[in-house]
Amino acid sequence: MGLPKIAVPEYSLTLPSNGKELKYRPFLVKEEKLLLIAMESEEEQQIITATKNVIQNCVYGDIDVDTLPIFDIEYIFLWLRGRAKGEKVDLKYTCPECKNEVIISFNIEDVNVNKPEGHNNKIELTDDLGVVMKYPDIQMQSNIEGSKDENQVEQLFKTIRICIDYIYDAEKMYSNKDHTETELTDFLESLTDPQFQKIAKFFETMPKLKHDVKLHCKAVTSEKGKKKTICGYQEDIKLEGLQSFFA
Repeated sequence: MGLPKIAVPEYSLTLPSNGKELKYRPFLVKEEKLLLIAMESEEEQQIITATKNVIQNCVYGDIDVDTLPIFDIEYIFLWLRGRAKGEKVDLKYTCPECKNEVIISFNIEDVNVNKPEGHNNKIELTDDLGVVMKYPDIQMQSNIEGSKDENQVEQLFKTIRICIDYIYDAEKMYSNKDHTETELTDFLESLTDPQFQKIAKFFETMPKLKHDVKLHCKAVTSEKGKKKTICGYQEDIKLEGLQSFFA
């Protein structure tokens, strides 16, 4: 006779990128084990693979994790973690003033993907020429971050090249995958500065997982008789990107 099976609750969330509803379950001990092993390895590719596998295991239905924008990945993972360990998250910070530990708490139900008004992935360069951009997926994001040793100009060009979906003119569309890195670089270098800045703005206004919290240190720094001195240091902190939510 087999061991009893434990019922797992089912939840739903809405993908920030397209409004599609997903059904999912919390990650279980087997998924947490995958993540812990990957984190201990400190190998970026293993961490990426584990993250994708956890999402693939926990989300029901047909979903291609490889093509999801990074902010969708972060949002899904935040909720998988929240449903598994609780919606309240406690972050530990060191007070810059008195050096005591400060706990900042927030609820993941209050966290959203910030989508700036006017943001568009279709960028018109002239009346009949433009580019359509795609959001970085988890592997693309890793490739972009892996280029941080390059100077800022090279890194920007690489990021744009990776994220071009296709270029179009009055006659046809030119897919990224059908053209070489050199051809894409030549195209970018042929743009005027205002045209190039239009493309760069796509990344500046790209949706991001964001949340504002306040650090308020209430540590007792000195005590004389019955009078206590409280540190009182305050600072507004912006959480941005998945890693900052679990610092």
